[in-house]
Amino acid sequence: MGKKIRFFLEFDKRELVVDRLEREAQSLGLTAEQLIKRFVVDALAGDDDSPSIPGENLEDFLEKNGVIRPRQDD
Repeated sequence: MGKKIRFFLEFDKRELVVDRLEREAQSLGLTAEQLIKRFVVDALAGDDDSPSIPGENLEDFLEKNGVIRPRQDD
């Protein structure tokens, strides 16, 4: 894949959500960052139950189904 985009989250040291995130992530075999990404993706997924559009390869499949934008020359 191409260039990465990052978002930074900060929590106060006393916020219990940090402990909950870490426990939940560990129980799923994920890092806290992976779990947060999963939460965001799930929240934005919507209720589209339409069939997937087949692709010639994985990247083409992801582009055709709105997961990634088409590759552009950098």
